[in-house]
Parts: sequence; structure tokens; C-alpha cells
Amino acid sequence: MSENPPSSMTPVNPPGVEYVIRFFALVPMALYMIVAALLTIIAVFSVYDAAHLIVTMIVTHDLADGIVAVINALLLTITIIVLFETVTVYFRTKHVEVRALLIAGLTGMVRHILIFNISSTTDALQMFAAVALLAVLIAGIVLVKSEVTSPPV
Repeated sequence: MSENPPSSMTPVNPPGVEYVIRFFALVPMALYMIVAALLTIIAVFSVYDAAHLIVTMIVTHDLADGIVAVINALLLTITIIVLFETVTVYFRTKHVEVRALLIAGLTGMVRHILIFNISSTTDALQMFAAVALLAVLIAGIVLVKSEVTSPPV
């Protein structure tokens, strides 16, 4: 008496299940499209805000506070652009690149340290936490390999 070996074919799903699977596969794509549209709108407003702050700084001759405000706005704009690029990479590859998110986090931390920690008094524990988080982000950027693959030779 011989036993039938299991078939190596993939299981066939009922027709209704295929439609449900396709629907749920489209949900993340639709959500990423909405996020991309919102990030585009936010990026345009952020660039406008940075330009407006530069003009205000020049008109009021308040360079000390104006430069800090402009750097804050530009670093926020860079963070928004990096997040937008992450979404567009997802559209092309269907994968989220971790390194880009780490770079966005690093930019956000630099912005936090330059703007918020310098402008107000902070205790040593907050500064240590910020430095530790920066070290973790930098180590992550160095250790995480880029997901771009080179063509075979």
C-alpha cells in the first residue's frame, strides 16, 4: 500500500477569497497614496513658510532669531521630503526602506537639539537621552545596508 505524497502545487482558494485578498492588498496602496498627497501639500506649505521666514528675517533685521526660525523650518522641510521619498520608494518597490526612515529620524533629532534644547534650559538627563538617541540613529544608518541592489556582473 503506497501513500500519496502531498502535491507541490499551491492550494486553490475559493473565488470569493481571491477577491478579499486582492481588496486587502489594495488597501495599503490606497493609504500610501493618501499619505503621499498629504505630504505633498505639507511640503509645499513648509517651503512657503521657510521662504516667508527668510523674507521676514531680512525685513525686520532680526538675524539672530530669524536664522534659528529659518533653520527650524528648513529641517522640518527636509524631514517631510525624506518621508515623501520613502512613500515614493514604496510605490516603486513595495518595500519601505528603513535607512530613509532613520535619516528622517536623525534630521528630526538634529532639529530638536538645535531648536528646542538650545533655546530653553534643559537638564543633563534630557541632553543625555538626546545624545543616546542620536547615537542609536547614527549606528542604525551605518549598520543598515541600503536596499538598492546592484545589477549582476
